[in-house]
Amino acid sequence: MIPSSLEQLEAEVRGAAASRRYADTARLAAEFGKALRAYAQTFPRNDPRAREAARKLHEVLSWTLLMLKAARASCAAELRRVTTAGRYVRPCGQPGRTARLRLDG
Repeated sequence: MIPSSLEQLEAEVRGAAASRRYADTARLAAEFGKALRAYAQTFPRNDPRAREAARKLHEVLSWTLLMLKAARASCAAELRRVTTAGRYVRPCGQPGRTARLRLDG
């Protein structure tokens, strides 16, 4: 069982990653890693609780990386949409253009 202080820190890491607070995510992830390492070092060698702490760290950091990759992909897609839409928008102040079609040819 992981202490509640570590569970709280995990929730903060996940919250920062989910809300795209990148600087906070990096800081909290490093803090979480240090805290879990200190927790794991309190156990004797080959204790399953230390292994559980390592598994928890891997799980949280893997999830965080996945969230950051998804956020990056979302931002890239949004930039592509803006760039594409910008091709069809006329600058402010310019008159609109209308197509002319001559049928008598």
